[in-house]
Formats: sequence, C-alpha cells, structure tokens
Amino acid sequence: MGLLPKATVIAAILLGSGLAPASAREKNAAPAPSVSAAEEAQLREVARRGALLYAYDQAAWHGTDDMVAKLPDFESRVGGWIVDGPAEAPELVFFDETGTRPVYVARFRDGKLIMSEVFGADAAELGAPRRKLVAAREAALVALDKSDAKRCSKAAMNSVVLPPAAPGEPTLVYFLEPQRVMDAFPFGGHYLFPVDPSGRAGPMRSFTKTCIELSRAAVRKEEEVVALWITHLLDQVPTEIHVFSSLATGLPVSVGTRDGRNWHIDGTAIRLVAKKGR
Repeated sequence: MGLLPKATVIAAILLGSGLAPASAREKNAAPAPSVSAAEEAQLREVARRGALLYAYDQAAWHGTDDMVAKLPDFESRVGGWIVDGPAEAPELVFFDETGTRPVYVARFRDGKLIMSEVFGADAAELGAPRRKLVAAREAALVALDKSDAKRCSKAAMNSVVLPPAAPGEPTLVYFLEPQRVMDAFPFGGHYLFPVDPSGRAGPMRSFTKTCIELSRAAVRKEEEVVALWITHLLDQVPTEIHVFSSLATGLPVSVGTRDGRNWHIDGTAIRLVAKKGR
C-alpha cells in the first residue's frame, strides 16, 4: 500500500474466512524488518502508556459500578476521579468537589476489584502526588473546553490521567471517546493534553483527523473477526491508542503508518511486519 492523501483514512475489520492461520502466515513470511533504536524506545513508551490507559480505564469503569452501589448520594459528593499505580494493580480514587479529599477508593489486581472503601467528610487529605493528578485533570478540562477538539458523539468523554513517567516530566491527561455499543470500536475522538510540572496544559494532541469507528454490524454471522486494520497518517509508528484499542477489543490491530510501513499490535506487543516497498 502506498502513501495516501493526508485527509484519507482507511479502516477495516479483517475476517477469518479466507485467511491462513497466523502460524502458517508467519512461517512462510520473510524475516521481519528491523526498527531503529530510537523507534524501539518510542514503542516501549507507547506500550507502557497503552497498558496504563487500558488498566486505568477499566478500573474507573468497574469501580464506578461499585461506587454507585455503595454511595447513593455520590452525585452530591463526587467531584471527579483519578487512577494511579501500576497497570497490574491500579487504585481508583473518587475525590470530593474540592479535589482534596477521597470519597471512595478501590484497589484492583489483575483486572479484578479486591477492595473498596467509602470515606466521610473527615477523611485525610490526598497526598501531594494525587493532588497534582487532580490539578492536572482540571487544567486539561479547561484546555479541552477552549480547544477545537472535534467530538464524535454526544456521550461524555472518559478521562484518564497518567502520572509523570519521571520527575520533571509532564502529567498526561487523555480524553477518550467512549464506546457507544458493544460491537463498535472508536479509534477517533481521542485527545491528549500534557500538563507540565507548573500545572500548565500544553497543546492538544489528536490521534486522528476524523471520527473513525470500526463496527461488527456489517459482518455476517458466519464470519469471524480476527483483527482490526487501520491506516495512521499522523506518525511513523503506532500510538498508545492502538495499544489501548487492541487491549480493549481483545483483537490484534494492524496499523499502516504514513511512511508506508505496516505494524502488528497484539495487546502490548508491537512489531513491524512490513516496510515500504515490500
């Protein structure tokens, strides 16, 4: 596939019918092309962010159900939420309207809720790192309201805040287009605002130029969806949104980047399977 016009986006669902098993395809394929050391480092960071995005988004989703059940008056008490911790053991915090005290906290392990607790008005204040996450989210919300971000639906966006990867680095605040129905997967409508240590939100990062949604609706019942395929013309390597989408759908995602290369993403595993001209 050659380079496409900048405004063009192609997305597809790959079906099982007519495809050789992955093991057979890999056996007959030529040796995988290599990537540069700089790209390897970039892809490791993409995988790290994608894993956290998925883990934090899942924690917020499942934790919300538990919070609503345990806190009937949550609408008058909750000001927002953050998630932190490693991908395998995230911790969800719903905070009060001042952004300083917890209202509800839940801990997860390997995707499962293992404990949760509701707090009263006398709860101890959040620690400084968490208050910074709350402040970064608020700064990014203001920046989002002032931006020209294109909405792909009327549904409220999900927010995910990733703590700084190292001291002095920005806090990453993502606003994700929610999944409307079970069999439709949004790739467009996701945005990132980096917030620097001073609390200032940087320029908005869009991951697509249009609203893109892959749907199983057009797939016949006798056909099996084995992968998703999409072109990505904003970067030369896949992004954390592609990793997040693979984890969220449970399907591999094939990505064609703007330099004509093709990538295979299966969860957090990213590999280059073909380069331009092959």
